[in-house]
Amino acid sequence: MRYINRDDLIEIIQERLLDESVQLNGALLDSIEAKAIDFAISYISGRYDCDIIFGDPVRRHGLLAQAIGMIVAYWAVRRNAARKVPGDFPDIYREAVAILEHIRSGSQQLDGMPEITGADGTTASLMYGNNTNRDFFI
Repeated sequence: MRYINRDDLIEIIQERLLDESVQLNGALLDSIEAKAIDFAISYISGRYDCDIIFGDPVRRHGLLAQAIGMIVAYWAVRRNAARKVPGDFPDIYREAVAILEHIRSGSQQLDGMPEITGADGTTASLMYGNNTNRDFFI
């Protein structure tokens, strides 16, 4: 695995459930992790320099490792028969997506991670506007 390790996953789900889900297939877990990293990049790439964070060597942050680990655990376990998947596992996935949304919006920061900067060295900030025309005039 590239960004997270087995211990990160065992902190989220039981080792027995993880082993049953991936049938001790490391390549399968690597594939799921690669997709989870791409999923995380799609959320945070507007704020952080993902080429550096996920480059070689990776720059690890606990919050990002937790979110990616939760996504990997959910995607790995949902491969099982429905009767074997605990009922609270969709909550794990929703919590991971909420973490990524908070990182994207800036309400949670990845301290020490490289942010996208402009030519003058300032970090990017999101701008919002409203183009509502209440009187319907052009």
